[in-house]
Amino acid sequence: MKVNFNDHVYEIKDINYKEKRVLWRMSLLAFPNLEKSDPDQEAYYSMIDQVEELSGLKEKDYVDAEGNNLSMAEIDLLLQEVYAQYMGLSKKDK
Repeated sequence: MKVNFNDHVYEIKDINYKEKRVLWRMSLLAFPNLEKSDPDQEAYYSMIDQVEELSGLKEKDYVDAEGNNLSMAEIDLLLQEVYAQYMGLSKKDK
């Protein structure tokens, strides 16, 4: 599977149904009821860490199109995009 982020294409591993269900449950813990409470940051980062593990992305992969290292904020945004594609919430790049 490919994810396009900031003009760079990242190759990530596909996940299966069971792995999607785990991520879905984790997202429900991170965002329980946004009308009544703030997101649970600890649960959110646990979910993002799980996305990173499932995706197969490693520290060496976190570079932009010019080969510059991504910032931590950019890495989080990339992993959010990976999550969105895993959950079918974003247009998949082919």
